[in-house]
Amino acid sequence: MKTLRLILGDQLNRHHSWFNQVNDDHIYVMFEMRQETDYVKQHIQKVIGFFSAMRHFEKALKSNGHRVIYYRINDKKNTQQL
Repeated sequence: MKTLRLILGDQLNRHHSWFNQVNDDHIYVMFEMRQETDYVKQHIQKVIGFFSAMRHFEKALKSNGHRVIYYRINDKKNTQQL
């Protein structure tokens, strides 16, 4: 059975126990979402830094052998809702 694990933008901790071992049955899911950028007024540089950190974390997970599904903010498959 596959397990989906949602990683939010404020949970980018490579030392979390989830990442100690690679398991093909675990799929990590990450979304860039408008609601994260619009719930309060934020400087564009903060938003870019936030999404950049998420993208780097995704790449690091993949380079360590983890399965990751990542939806960028402008992805057609990104419905902007969890």
